[in-house]
Amino acid sequence: MTKPSLEQDSQLIEQMANISSSIFADVMDMNNAMDYRLKPMNYKKPLVGRARTVSLPKGDNLFLHHAIYEVEPGDIIVVDGQDHKDSAYLGELMAGAAEALGIQGIVIDGLVRDKKELEQLDIQIYAKGFLSTGPKKEGPGSFDTDITCAGVFVSSGDYIVGDEDGVVVIPRALASETIKKAEQKLAYEQNRLDVIRQYKQQSGTKQKSAIAPNWLEDKLKKHGIPERV
Repeated sequence: MTKPSLEQDSQLIEQMANISSSIFADVMDMNNAMDYRLKPMNYKKPLVGRARTVSLPKGDNLFLHHAIYEVEPGDIIVVDGQDHKDSAYLGELMAGAAEALGIQGIVIDGLVRDKKELEQLDIQIYAKGFLSTGPKKEGPGSFDTDITCAGVFVSSGDYIVGDEDGVVVIPRALASETIKKAEQKLAYEQNRLDVIRQYKQQSGTKQKSAIAPNWLEDKLKKHGIPERV
């Protein structure tokens, strides 16, 4: 992988940190949102950063161990675990080591274990659930190669935004353009919230049309719905 500029990374990540996964999903036409079953296992704050990818055979975490000692502080390890459900890929020891090395988060298309212990850690872990059974450690696997994680294509150097709604992937080549669209969408939503708050504070007779989004009438006209008054 060609390492991107740390300065450029930090600027983009700072911008992304103020925008939810839902906003990014909207402006990317819902194409880059991971499977709904992949959720935070110990949520404390949004997870935003640069992806480093790992591919694992089902039920084997050898190359996840390898990645933990190869990535840079602040990175997010994204793991293609092939939606494996018969064993966990990670527990307290691996997550604790990753946190000690400054890794921000680990996103796994599979299961983890040690729920109580993971909840005490600051490193953010996203997975599809918990299971007591542990994995093998024989390999093979790959690191820093293109993968698919929870239905989304990911390359090392892409960006990850995760929160309580889920995880989205922002392709590196589209990052600046996507952030611009997301900031515009965020501004629109904040304006809509202001309109809603003002409507709630009004007294007397209120017109429903005053609170409706400005695109709604045109959409409904196509289906023969008359204009509201």
